Amino acid sequence: MRDSASTARILNLLRVKERYRETDEYTQQPLFLNHRLNQAIFIKHTIRANERDLVESEQQTATKVVFALDHDDLGLGGFSFFIEQRNLQSALDEALGTEVDPVEFERDLAVLKEFARLPSLDPYLLRERVQHSGSAVSSCYFDISEADLAKVEGYVEGQIGSLVELAYGISGPEAKAISIKLAQLIMRNEQSSSLEPLRQTLRLDPEEYEQGLFGWKGLLYYKWNISDLQPKIRRTANRMISTRFIRAHPEDEKQLDLTRRSILRTVAEKFKSVENSMKAYDQAFDALVNKNDPGAFRSFLLRAPSLFISIGEDLAAINHICSFWDFRLPEKLPNRLEVDDAYDIYHEFAAVLGGQYQNIAA
Repeated sequence: MRDSASTARILNLLRVKERYRETDEYTQQPLFLNHRLNQAIFIKHTIRANERDLVESEQQTATKVVFALDHDDLGLGGFSFFIEQRNLQSALDEALGTEVDPVEFERDLAVLKEFARLPSLDPYLLRERVQHSGSAVSSCYFDISEADLAKVEGYVEGQIGSLVELAYGISGPEAKAISIKLAQLIMRNEQSSSLEPLRQTLRLDPEEYEQGLFGWKGLLYYKWNISDLQPKIRRTANRMISTRFIRAHPEDEKQLDLTRRSILRTVAEKFKSVENSMKAYDQAFDALVNKNDPGAFRSFLLRAPSLFISIGEDLAAINHICSFWDFRLPEKLPNRLEVDDAYDIYHEFAAVLGGQYQNIAA
């Protein structure tokens, strides 16, 4: 899980505990008030055929909550349930025990249901949605996975090279070495004193620093996600538009073709919207680096979290469609679907995209 888990699919609160349990922010602003839930592992899980009767949702994915038997050896297994399952109350009672404060339980249940509503566990989207529901939660609970960190850091290194030259007054190999180090610090250890020149360059006071850096980390994560997603969208679109429907009547063939074209058009529109949102970041960053004007970039960082919900939901929907298509119809298999399967998949994609095509008839 540590080496390969995708941020969008897994939230590992055991890892958060390992990193932050000695800090005040971890204990004073917990994600879940119940200590067992606050050490759980959450997984966006593709529902298998034998699990379909367990959940109320008609979607193809559900949110699994896992309580490890041994925190140091996840291979020993654990107890799990779906947030979307029919007997959620009894599953929670069994998982949490009888000594549960009813007020804390209602608050934690609201957060669980927010998890279930989201198409992914993207930490920046998750934080904003949880806080919008009225829960003040420390940002330490919302980090990207180790697997994605390694990829994002390489991308961030290239992004901040020119900023390092401005903040530290250096260039060449020395600037590159500092860029590598700062990319790691920005994404992993934002409290490091080594980042002080950047804080001063951005003219962020200590109170603004945490919010500003969290906003920057989110934007950098989304910019990497956009670059990573572009080839996947093209591959998925090419596969989807050329898929043949087995034993399809002419009216089904026509309906399914119209639907998939509408889905792909909406995916393109959402991706374009995300790119347009990020243009404001590029303009503000350009003003900082090339015009020595930190004001616009500073202001953008401080308001960046307000963009996370729209950007995060759009990217999560697109990511889900691409990854689910690869799971359901990988390239090694013939590019064809049974008619009923095609309707089911398109219903799933419709729900993720906002339900524009819920009227398609199976």
